[in-house]
Amino acid sequence: MAKTATESESKANVGSLRIGLFTDTYAPQVNGVSVSLQLVSEELQRRGHQVTIFAPKIPGYKDDQPGVVRLPSLKYLNNPPLYVAVLGTPRSTWSLTRKHFDVLHAHSPVTVGLLAYLTASSKNVPLIYTYHTSITDYTHYLRFIGGTTLIRHAARWFSATSTNLGEQIVVPSPKFYRLLLEQKVTRPIHIIPNGIDLSAFAAAKNIGKFRTKLGVKANAPILLSVGRIAPEKRLDFLIDAFTRIADQFPDAHLVFAGDGSTLDDLKAHAAATKVNDRIHFLGMVDRAELPDILHDATVFLSASTTEVHPISVIEAIASGLPMLAVQDEAFENMIENDANGYLVPLDVDVFANTLSGLLKDANKLERFGEKSTELSKKFSIEGQVQSLEALYIESILQHWRGKHGVRERLDSLQKDGARRLRSIRQKVNMRGR
Repeated sequence: MAKTATESESKANVGSLRIGLFTDTYAPQVNGVSVSLQLVSEELQRRGHQVTIFAPKIPGYKDDQPGVVRLPSLKYLNNPPLYVAVLGTPRSTWSLTRKHFDVLHAHSPVTVGLLAYLTASSKNVPLIYTYHTSITDYTHYLRFIGGTTLIRHAARWFSATSTNLGEQIVVPSPKFYRLLLEQKVTRPIHIIPNGIDLSAFAAAKNIGKFRTKLGVKANAPILLSVGRIAPEKRLDFLIDAFTRIADQFPDAHLVFAGDGSTLDDLKAHAAATKVNDRIHFLGMVDRAELPDILHDATVFLSASTTEVHPISVIEAIASGLPMLAVQDEAFENMIENDANGYLVPLDVDVFANTLSGLLKDANKLERFGEKSTELSKKFSIEGQVQSLEALYIESILQHWRGKHGVRERLDSLQKDGARRLRSIRQKVNMRGR
């Protein structure tokens, strides 16, 4: 049974922990893992803990926050740019040798995740592992061989094996808890949902800013998608759905905020439609501007079925947006049917018809928005970090007990052996007499 951490588990002042966070993706890369990690790191430090982040070096980028150790890296992909850390270099070895930790937390299974495991083993500290991404859903990035049965089996094996390296496993949603059980992961699994700074999305600083920028009327519907533009997100599906209802809503606009490997392909897909002038691409936007974008929108859309516990959806409901998404377990507790939105099958006609019905009902849009705000309160960064803090302490205590328990058993065996040796000597001496 999954262990769901709660805020009440960490009310006491536990002092300052020395925490190492290991990730293969971090700023300036913008994705769910890097954003979540930045929020977690900032909140941990606000609560008085010492945090060091280990991440691959990104050429030309300089961190504006302390406590980030950049590891030498090699470029693995061009679009989107992806850098893989090189292990065993003098710089990374020296940095890790000099630092002391109470607990390590890996956020990816590749090279930096392996470094976390090796460091935890050498320093004899507990290792937590957060399973952020279903590896089997991303084998297509291996290009020619990614879709083969062999690679998918290998990905499944690697997923379970790398996850079992952690002493305790964190998943952001029940979806991944069930996935890891199906993959035969044997370590204790804890469900700790992602969190955000809810106050940052409660209101917009510049109402109407993006409507003005895009030339959209004040009351015209804006259908919004926020996130990485990649094949698994199925953003072309959203364009197809929009074209089906565009004549019914001549003032409606479809807006994509984000960047990614298939941006050019998506733009070409939009250009081939009769409503190309009402489909907009904002590219990568500053996170500080996200509340303005979300508050200018009417409905938030998603067609992905590879999500874990998407930060973008939490931001959308925190902004009071009605939701429409393709059915996926990742949205459990975030989107409730006919309460704050709809979850529909992966059928473009059903999706389009549901969207049309929602846009025609102003009262429902208002009611759904209010419910979204209510549901978002479960996903604060404060709650997430309090749960992580409780797990860190539990892991440290369990690790310490296990280590000292072994010592106690060895001492007991040595004492028992000494007693038996004395008894044998006494018997030999008596026989000798």
